[in-house]
Amino acid sequence: MNNSKSAICSAGAVMCMAAFAPLAAAERPAAFGDFPADADPVKIGMRVIRQFMSTEPDKYQAKGFNSPYPYGQGINVSYSVASIWLNALTYASLVKDSRLEGDLVRMLEPFYPGGAKENRVLKMRHVDFNVFGAVPLEVAILTGDNRALKMGLRLADDQWEPPRPDDLDNFLKGLRSHYVPAEKQLEYLRQGYSGQTRLWIDDMYMINVLQTQAYRATGKRMYIDRAAKEMVFYLDKLQLGNGLFNHAVDVPFRWGRGNGWMAAGMPMILQYLKPGDAHYDRILAGYVKMMEKLIELQRDDGMWGQLIDDPGSWGETSGTAMFAFAFIKGVKNGWLDAAKYAPAARKAYLAVCATMDELGNVAGVCIGTGAKNDRQYYYDRRKINGDPHGQAPLLWCVNELISLPAKRAD
Repeated sequence: MNNSKSAICSAGAVMCMAAFAPLAAAERPAAFGDFPADADPVKIGMRVIRQFMSTEPDKYQAKGFNSPYPYGQGINVSYSVASIWLNALTYASLVKDSRLEGDLVRMLEPFYPGGAKENRVLKMRHVDFNVFGAVPLEVAILTGDNRALKMGLRLADDQWEPPRPDDLDNFLKGLRSHYVPAEKQLEYLRQGYSGQTRLWIDDMYMINVLQTQAYRATGKRMYIDRAAKEMVFYLDKLQLGNGLFNHAVDVPFRWGRGNGWMAAGMPMILQYLKPGDAHYDRILAGYVKMMEKLIELQRDDGMWGQLIDDPGSWGETSGTAMFAFAFIKGVKNGWLDAAKYAPAARKAYLAVCATMDELGNVAGVCIGTGAKNDRQYYYDRRKINGDPHGQAPLLWCVNELISLPAKRAD
């Protein structure tokens, strides 16, 4: 394996080499240190990754995994599985585990041209599946493999390509999620937005993590500018006055995990922008407004509810992990006050870790959930264990905590 990151990142070499270095110069807050042994970020990260790597992602059924659908959700690698894989690569790089990194890199081999899973790449053009491209882009950054770069950029660029004649056929054959009609895709493209725009709050992870990865791999401003413009569009259309987000335009319920995708997406973009960039101030304002409301709504046990502003709803782990990540990221980059947000992030992180069983399954994850204008619908959603929707954001938190600066000696 070629470990030269500069093999690909010529224009963006500084970004690529420093991608995991803390952006804030302040010392590690006390709340982000001295974790109990059963919540040590390095150990928790390895438990999540071992759970993920038990077998192939698309056939996976871990012991204790409790869900009515397969871990990988069919022939395409789902967005939540892609997020675990991406962040597992990040983890291996952070802890300098070359053996683990090599194993994770080799998992991509069947997806290359001529491989057994080649037809699973870009077969289903959809926001939930294009995000898989973030994985080969990370492999390209870590190893310099041009096959991975080509695959990842193909998926990133495809989000800004016109619809194809077979898109609807593929949708009808197996995709249950929302489909954007061809004429609407073209309208969004004319305005400079992705044709995969749905104005679902989930999209602000799916679209933007892929575009920021393309930026990291190439140094081309086009990719981060796409992500920032798209985020501002969603903020302008969907963010409420109190900073939160309805699940959908016509569904006035603040679902936890849906809001979690937004909470995660904003700092992911902000870390690659700087004051003075076209969309920096708008995204930062939307992010801070959301964080201020979220910290008000955190429960005494560290969790947030399935409906985050409804105290009668049950505590849900995937959204809680996402909000913990957003707090850690904000403290780390100096966007949030460490004295206020670091203890809240710690409390949330520990609450999620406490649900993990001996096999690495996070409990209390809300099952995949469509939008519905019915409060009881959200109350009645099934709780599942070991689902990648919960496993992935816990790994996000782990990587942020590991990559914080070491506490300075007095």
